[in-house]
Amino acid sequence: MFKLLLKRLKESAFSIMPIMAIVFVLWLIQTFTNLFQYNEIIDSKILIIFLICGLVLMIGMSCFTFGSELAMSKVGHYLGSSITKRKSIVLMVVLIFLLGLMITIAEPDLTILASYLDPKDLNPWILKISVGAGIGVFLVLGFIRIIFRKSLRVWLIFFYACIFGIACLFGGKDGAILEISFDSGGATTGPITVPFLIAFGSGIAMASSGKNESSDTFGITGLCSVGPIIIVMLLGLFIKPNIVSGTAVTTNEIDHIYNLLLSSTKEVLIAILPIMIFFYIYQFFFIKLHKSALFKIFIGFIFMIFGLVIFLSAANFGFIPLGSSLGKNITQLGNYYFPLLLIISIIIGFVIVLAEPGVQVLTHQVEDLSNGSIKRSKMFIALCIGVALAVFSATVKVIYLPDLNILFYFVPLYLLCLLLSLIVPDIYVAVAFDSGGVASGAMSSCFVLPFILGISATLNNGSSGFGVIGLIATMPIIAIQFMGAYLKISSAIKYRFARRRVKEENDDQIIHFKEEKNGSKK
Repeated sequence: MFKLLLKRLKESAFSIMPIMAIVFVLWLIQTFTNLFQYNEIIDSKILIIFLICGLVLMIGMSCFTFGSELAMSKVGHYLGSSITKRKSIVLMVVLIFLLGLMITIAEPDLTILASYLDPKDLNPWILKISVGAGIGVFLVLGFIRIIFRKSLRVWLIFFYACIFGIACLFGGKDGAILEISFDSGGATTGPITVPFLIAFGSGIAMASSGKNESSDTFGITGLCSVGPIIIVMLLGLFIKPNIVSGTAVTTNEIDHIYNLLLSSTKEVLIAILPIMIFFYIYQFFFIKLHKSALFKIFIGFIFMIFGLVIFLSAANFGFIPLGSSLGKNITQLGNYYFPLLLIISIIIGFVIVLAEPGVQVLTHQVEDLSNGSIKRSKMFIALCIGVALAVFSATVKVIYLPDLNILFYFVPLYLLCLLLSLIVPDIYVAVAFDSGGVASGAMSSCFVLPFILGISATLNNGSSGFGVIGLIATMPIIAIQFMGAYLKISSAIKYRFARRRVKEENDDQIIHFKEEKNGSKK
């Protein structure tokens, strides 16, 4: 167990160090060159806090991923398997809906996203409850899909057609509700929901078919991401919130640490304790695990709570202020530095996905449940490229295309996603849509979104700054499916060449046998 924790710590260090290195290099360039005309784009105090928080982030991520393997993955699998075996359909639907609601309402990523909104425009609790209901409904639909072995791609095509049908009802004066709808879909599949949903789908697939079907195990996270998009759009149609732009809170005074730790602890406990209580009560009546297994799961929950508390505290205290100030300060230098912003956005997007705790969990589970057929290294490359393109696209929109409707981004991108889903194998479709939700996790909310909001606030050109999380959730879907298509084609080519190598000289020769009168052949 200790060796596994050290392994996760090493992985976390390799994930977060590139982000720290990029920021530190920018500070060195600022300090020792005149590239920024001796303007301070990164305050030395903010830099020190950021680097310290980066080290704390490594500890938090390693503890969280370690605890997730011990607890949340097991809990999701046990509940998925056990609930599937209940004879009452009504009971199953109610239990699954409540699970979806509980794990979503206090999802830290959703809380961070809601914090950028003015409560006068949209109450955070209305957003959380609505999104939680959306996840609950689509978790039930995901359960039904797995039980009746329905095609994931058909369901995705249908529901995304519904999304863009609803989107057509919005006009040009509805503010940023469309962007927030897509951001909500990405933000809800965070570090708590991802390991649970994947394991829950695994348990359902195991109980319903007697074996762990990878194409059924994966995909439930991607399907659940659809729910918040539809619900928030409907919310926008009915209450019509006037959301123009978002604001990142950038307080990083030392005396703020205590309050931040308390708020992070409260958020995490609200998110995890209901699941813990529900699981232990449910297993007492139905699953009846051995005490040693229950204790191991409890230890995992403790590691998850501790890791997520310090992860969120460090991200909020060190990463949000730096991301916001970096976007603001470079933008203030003028149009000449806009190309530099685009370059920085690509680099940030490429490395930020490595620091997502949900990505660490997903890639481990994908490699394990696919029996190594989908390698972590290849998934990371595809995700890095996809997120880099997403952050770059969001930066281009904020700087050069502030009045462009966000649907001009999402409609062609999702059409490409759905067209690719008709070509690639089922397992890659499921993993791709799961990866989109996972890539748009805590670090996207804590670093990338403040960076974009900082640019938007400085330019004040009518762009809300929202939509980047939705783009981050979209691009990896395309990247992973391209990876699946490439591997499918390369495997077919290798197989074809292999057949040629084993083919003998006379394999194409036709041998004729003469039939004698007694029926024998020679």
